[in-house]
Amino acid sequence: MVNVVYNQLKDNIREREKVDKPLINWFLLTFILSWLTFGIAFVYIFIKRILRVDKYIRRKHEFFDMVIHFIELESNERGLDKYEEYMSSLRGRLSRFQKEVHPVMPFVIKGFLPVIIFTLFIAGYILTTGINNISNTLLITIFLIWGIDTAVVVLIYIYKMNRIWDDVQQFESEMYETISHIFMSLKLKDHPLMYCTNPHIKKNFTLYVVLGFLTCGIWFIVWDYYVHTAPDKMYQVFHKAEDDTIEVVKSCCKRDE
Repeated sequence: MVNVVYNQLKDNIREREKVDKPLINWFLLTFILSWLTFGIAFVYIFIKRILRVDKYIRRKHEFFDMVIHFIELESNERGLDKYEEYMSSLRGRLSRFQKEVHPVMPFVIKGFLPVIIFTLFIAGYILTTGINNISNTLLITIFLIWGIDTAVVVLIYIYKMNRIWDDVQQFESEMYETISHIFMSLKLKDHPLMYCTNPHIKKNFTLYVVLGFLTCGIWFIVWDYYVHTAPDKMYQVFHKAEDDTIEVVKSCCKRDE
C-alpha cells in the first residue's frame, strides 16, 4: 500500500513540473508584448496566473491527502493508536483549507462577466443611439457606473490574489509542522521538514490601494509585479518540503521490499 501512495505522490510531482513554474518575464510582458499584441498577451497571462493558483491549491490538497494516508498506513502497521489525534488535526486543517481558500477562477468569471456584458451593452447603446443623441449627463452617468463596477471587481481580484499565497504558505506551515512531529515520532526522520514562510508575500492591501490612487495608478503597476512574481519566490521552499516528504515515503518503500 505504501508503494501505491509513493506512486501517487510521484504523479503529483510530475504535475508540479508542469504547473509550478515561472511565467513570462514581467517587464517583457508589461512593456513590450502587451503593447505589441494590443493587450492580448496580458489577458492570456492574467488567465495563466489564476490557473496557476487554482491548480496549485488543488494539487496541494491532493498531496497532503496522500501524505495523511501514508501516515495512517504506517501507524496502523505498527499498531499505534496515539496518532489519531494528530490525524484528526491534519484532516481538520485540510478540510478548513478547502473551505477557506477558494479557487480564484470562479470569482473572476462571476465578477468580470457582468462587466463585460455591461461594456457590450454600453457600446451597443452608443452605436445604435448615436453619441451625439445622448446627453452629456447620461453619458457621464453610464461611464461612471461602468468605472465603479469595473474598479470594484478589479480591487476584489487584487485583494484575493494579494492574500491567497500567504494563506497557502500559512496552511502548509501548519501541516508540515504536524507532519514533521509525526515523522520524528515514528522514527522516519531525525529532523524536522524544512519549511519557512515568507512574511513579505502579503502586502498591506489598504496602504497599497491608497498609494495606487495617490500615484494615479503607478503603484498598481508595481503591485502587479509583486502579484506576478510572488509564487516564483516561494516555489523553492514549497518544493523542498515536498521532496523531503516524498523521500520519507520512498525510504519506507525500500524498507518493505
